Amino acid sequence: MPNIVVKFISGFILATAIAIGSVAKYKPELFFKLPNGFILWAMTGGPIPPYIIEGPFQEGNQDWLKDGDVVVSTAAKSGTTWMLFCSHQIRVKGDDEKYPYGDVSLSTPWPELIQTPGENWEIQREKFNTTVLPDGKLLKDYWDHPDYPFRVFKSHDHPASFGSLIGGSVKDKKKKVKFLAMARNGLDQIASMVPFFDGHDDAFRNLWGGFPPVSRGTLRDDAKERLGQFNPGGAFYDSGLPYVNGWWKVKDEENVLLLHYSDAKKDLPGTVAKMAEFYGVEMTDEERAKVVEKCGFNYMKKHEDMFGYRLPLNPNFDGTVMKIGRMIRKGQDGDGKVFFTEEEKEEWRKLEEEHFGDDPAKLQWARHGSLA
Repeated sequence: MPNIVVKFISGFILATAIAIGSVAKYKPELFFKLPNGFILWAMTGGPIPPYIIEGPFQEGNQDWLKDGDVVVSTAAKSGTTWMLFCSHQIRVKGDDEKYPYGDVSLSTPWPELIQTPGENWEIQREKFNTTVLPDGKLLKDYWDHPDYPFRVFKSHDHPASFGSLIGGSVKDKKKKVKFLAMARNGLDQIASMVPFFDGHDDAFRNLWGGFPPVSRGTLRDDAKERLGQFNPGGAFYDSGLPYVNGWWKVKDEENVLLLHYSDAKKDLPGTVAKMAEFYGVEMTDEERAKVVEKCGFNYMKKHEDMFGYRLPLNPNFDGTVMKIGRMIRKGQDGDGKVFFTEEEKEEWRKLEEEHFGDDPAKLQWARHGSLA
């Protein structure tokens, strides 16, 4: 009898392994139908986060881009939504009555975000141009309006991911694309990531097999975990220290504008002026004042329903990625001083020195901003 049980268990394990392997090879998105299915997805080689892909901006896939396009490629949790919205306000000179923003995903989309499990960039690329929204309007009229002086797209990539789009003379390039990059004090960035997972809407989390997972501990536990994930070898390492190194190397290229979150908070009018000049947009004093007002925290907080990140390319999903109100939180610096212990802050300072110590100006800027 024991031998029969052993054989049964062995056979069951083998059959399960074969089934999992087959799903992983032919239909890996089926894992997301299971509770916490993202774990099986990851165990069988699927990327994490499961809804982010490489490809849209890489060499060989750039034919969809147009001259003048702007890619807002900020570090994660470093003012991305803020810079996307502000870029839109600049291009319409504050007139979002005539050119409504609607939602981040409508007016300033993220090409690398897969909106339906199992789809890829080629499928989504077509949908960006053909999707009709519930109100009868074409999605394309939001992000590719013929009146816009430039289109705006979201990313979090490093310069290397954009290949020949960065570097050299802009006038000699086949595609004259501009890049806005923004970094943030490292500990403040990580502190902003602490409540971020729980800010995702449950419907979106269920779409991706439970990812991102909800907090399983205290705020202190989450802070410690996120800090580890931004350390070398961690899941978010590339979003922090290497991001700064990558963009610092190309900061003087004529199609790159590198900003720091702290500088933008201290001087929003100056930041708007710098962005407008970089984008080639001239505004009257009245238009500039309107843009600055709308780029401010109070205005964005009052209109936070525009920052939930809808999924217009997925006809079966009518919710948002983020819970409304969780994307526009405090709009301030300094949480890194609160979330982490003195020992953790000292360990992070040492990591910064290891990564940026070759250039004192870079180290100073990464921590505090103020790039001339």
